[in-house]
This record gives sequence, structure tokens and C-alpha cells, in this order.
Amino acid sequence: MASRNQHPVVSYQPLRLLFQLSYLFTIIPRLPYYIAVALIPLWRPHPTWTPKQAFMTRLTYPILDIISRVGITETLTLQAGKEGERFQVVKPSILDVYKGPLANKTTKPATIGGTWFPTVPGADIISKTVVLYLHGGAFVQGDGRDAQCGSIAEKLLRKGGANAVFSVQYRLSGYNGLNPFPAALQDALSSYLYLLNDLHVPASQIVLAGDSAGGNLATAFLRYLHEFGNGIRVPPPKCAVLLSSWVAPYEYQTTGNPHRGTDFIPSSYPKWGAHAYGDGLPNAASDPYITPLGNPFRTPVPIFSNAGAAELFYERIVRWGDEMRGIEGNVVETNLEPAAVHDTFFVADALGFEKSAWDVAAKIGEFVRKF
Repeated sequence: MASRNQHPVVSYQPLRLLFQLSYLFTIIPRLPYYIAVALIPLWRPHPTWTPKQAFMTRLTYPILDIISRVGITETLTLQAGKEGERFQVVKPSILDVYKGPLANKTTKPATIGGTWFPTVPGADIISKTVVLYLHGGAFVQGDGRDAQCGSIAEKLLRKGGANAVFSVQYRLSGYNGLNPFPAALQDALSSYLYLLNDLHVPASQIVLAGDSAGGNLATAFLRYLHEFGNGIRVPPPKCAVLLSSWVAPYEYQTTGNPHRGTDFIPSSYPKWGAHAYGDGLPNAASDPYITPLGNPFRTPVPIFSNAGAAELFYERIVRWGDEMRGIEGNVVETNLEPAAVHDTFFVADALGFEKSAWDVAAKIGEFVRKF
């Protein structure tokens, strides 16, 4: 049997195609049931959900399961693509800033990319509030470009207190040792230093933000600044915004979770991401840079943490917020999003949670303007 660090057998052709087709054929007979669940209020997973929310949440689950069981990480490019001049190439810092867990013998800092929203910044960027955004996708999916982060950036720009958003295309992890930890964290530091040193944006005007795996990455970055920031002379950002943060990647089994029936995430998805990203580390499940839950730390950065009340990670996110508030001096505001699934900021349009996500955006704006 293949180890968890290797691609599953079904990722290789022709087994991949056969598996995908056979799985798809199991979804088709379920469609009438999904439709019935959506149309009959008493059958909906949550009593306040709309038909679209009920149907799309049910349908997304098996589709994501197919992708996860195959386990092929997306391939990124540094070509500008349709983002054009808004896509910026970011090189690693020439300064000696990759210390401690970022000083890895095999995983070195690399050139990455990022997308600006709404436009390429001008010289006045130094007086603007800039969101440094770290996208979600279990560390194995996503590129932070228009298709993934366009609607996210729009919410932050219109309601979230941002004047500009720089969405980072950090390296993705994968089976067979593709870009494991600390690759993404190295990239987060490189992009932060790009704003500080290349564009001269004051740290006091940078908002660090991320959803799901991006929230995990943002938390690890704050920990890194806590432990090494003074030594490398890198100041902390204005504040941080964490959306459905992935605080316990190795707790991916959904059995017994009270929100198993109201979320769209199969256990195969976080399992894939956790092992692809963290298995290069000994004791990754308890490592503080991989697993924030149970590893609170002191930070001068005020944190807004959002949790969907119907998502799998709800109780863990709330617990993590309590742990962080237990450390004197920390400011952590946990916002509970009623009847919401995981990461509505990303899935709002597809799954029908637009109003809920916009409400969260408004609360983010209030939080950002306080500091």
C-alpha cells in the first residue's frame, strides 16, 4: 500500500480516469435526493438555509472528494496571464531573514507571484491600507488570482477597510515531497518584505489576512514574527483577519463532528492537505507552526477570527480564540457567522452565502478601522 507521502494509486492513468468516471456515475443517482433536500424545508441540513445553499452544499461534497482522492496538486505559473500588469513577481529577500523553522536545508525561499486588486498601485500606496492576502485551498490548491480571490478582494475593498489587496501566489504542497513546510511560510515572509522594503508600505498600514489554510499560514507568520521579528528587524502588521482558519490540520476525520451534515468538506480533503504540507516535519500534528490549536502565543497584532456556526472547524476555531485571549495582552475578536459553512468568503457566490459573507466583510471593516 502506498504511504501517505506518495500519490494514491488512483492518481495514475488510466486508473485516474476510470476512478473519476465511476465516482461521477455514483453522483448522478443522488441528484434527485439533493434536489428533494433543497426543495423540502424540513429536509434541509439547516432550517434557515435556502434551496440553493442546501443543494450546492450537498453537491460540492462529492466533487471535492473526487479531487481529494486523486490528490494532484495544481501547477502554478509565474506568467502574468489574464491578470496582466496586476500580476507581480516577487523574489526572495536578499536579507538574512529566513531563520529558525524557515532555514530549511532542502526547501529554500523561491520566486513567487501575487495579484493586485483593484489595480497596480501607484506611488501613493505608501499612504494606503494594504491587505496582504493568503488564500485557502488546504495548501494544495489555489493561486490567489482573479478566479479564486476576485470576489474576496471585492469584499475587502468595498466593506473590509482595504484600499488595496495583494493576493499571494505562494508555492503549493503535494505528495512526493512537493514544496512541504516551510515553503508557503517562506513565501509569506517574502511577500510581506516586498511590501515593506520594495514598495515602502509602513507595517502599520498592512493588514495580514487569509482564509482556511491561508488563515493557518497567517497565524504561523504571526508566530514567526513573535519569535524572530526583533532579531530580523521586521515589524508586525497593523492587524490580522482570519477567516475559517484551519487551526488543527491533522484533525481531519469528520466522524462524530456535530457539523458533518452541514458542511461541504469531506475528510479526504484536509487529509490530503495536511500530509502534503506537514509530513516533512517530525511531530507535525503538534508542531506549533502547523497546528495553532493548543499552541497559543503572545502577539501585539490584534486578530479578527471568523467562524461559521455550521462549519466543521467551528468548535476548534472558537477554542483557539479562547486560548489566544488567555495570554495577557492579546487582542482576539472571534466573530460567529450564523448558519454558515466553511469559508463563506470564498464559496459565497457558488453556494449561496453572499449576504452572510458581506455581513462579515462589514464587521472586518469595523475591526480594521479600530487600529
